[in-house]
Amino acid sequence: MSFSRSLKEKSIKVWEDGYNHPFVQELGKGTLPKEKFKFYLLQDYLYLLEYAKVFAMAMTKADDEKMLSNLSSITKATLVDEMKVHHLYMKEFGIKEDEVKSVKASLFNRTYTANMLSTALKGDLLDTLITVFPCAWTYCDYAKRLKEQYKDSLENNFYKSWIETYAGYDFENSFEWFYEAIDELAKNKTKEELQKVEEIFIASVEFEYMFWEMAYNMQLSYVKG
Repeated sequence: MSFSRSLKEKSIKVWEDGYNHPFVQELGKGTLPKEKFKFYLLQDYLYLLEYAKVFAMAMTKADDEKMLSNLSSITKATLVDEMKVHHLYMKEFGIKEDEVKSVKASLFNRTYTANMLSTALKGDLLDTLITVFPCAWTYCDYAKRLKEQYKDSLENNFYKSWIETYAGYDFENSFEWFYEAIDELAKNKTKEELQKVEEIFIASVEFEYMFWEMAYNMQLSYVKG
């Protein structure tokens, strides 16, 4: 197994805890309370703006055309394609632009994005890719599994478009190049350096779990609400 593919196993406990989290499972069942999804939607919107900045920072560390093209494509996929799903659901909820502009990022959201941006600022290109990789990979994995697990009831699921977006070919194709790129960048790293890379990856998977937890409890800070 390549280094990039092995990272999932390195974080398997929290990875699976994320899939089995009530927020994710209730998304699959279609039973997630809409107020919880609305909270998530607005927080994720803010998260994606910061997530895109990490790719912009990655571009300053890249030195070949293919990498720059891939980074540019995934930035577009995030800010255009992925945002379409958010805007569709925002319309469903009657969320107006003023509400989007006035929402504040939760403590958990700020901590996650600050960690990504700090890693990108201090680290090299490999560190930068690794810190954002769990977001796309877990979403794709979880959505595919939800689509299969709840296929018999998906048609009437309010969250069907969310599941199908992240389970779809276009989304997976947007980050498939990560595996090869990470393996290439990791080739000449020492054992100690790769250990640090693994720790960055695991931390982001843990932050993903915390994001589901935050959304399910609708927590802006250390107290609910």
